[in-house]
Amino acid sequence: MIYIIVSTEGVSWPYFKTSSLAINQKMYQEEGLSNILTPFIQKHHNNDDYVFWPDKASTHYAKKTISFLQNKNLTFVPKEHNPTNMPQYRPVENFFGE
Repeated sequence: MIYIIVSTEGVSWPYFKTSSLAINQKMYQEEGLSNILTPFIQKHHNNDDYVFWPDKASTHYAKKTISFLQNKNLTFVPKEHNPTNMPQYRPVENFFGE
């Protein structure tokens, strides 16, 4: 797993997690959302001028993940509005290309 935030206000340090298993929603919430995303938004977007746009991995839209995002009042793109196969709209998709 790689976790990185790309924003008009900067780019977070990439976080790499080696695992032989798929990343579950608990790990995603604790290591990605709590430790990286939430502090980044608080530091760079405290005026609420952002939208978190996850890719469509199942952990990104798991019930516990959605509940976490809503409880933290984090603005995010709902799954039904997140187009499939449109990497040109997600700058993080170009991370390895750069």
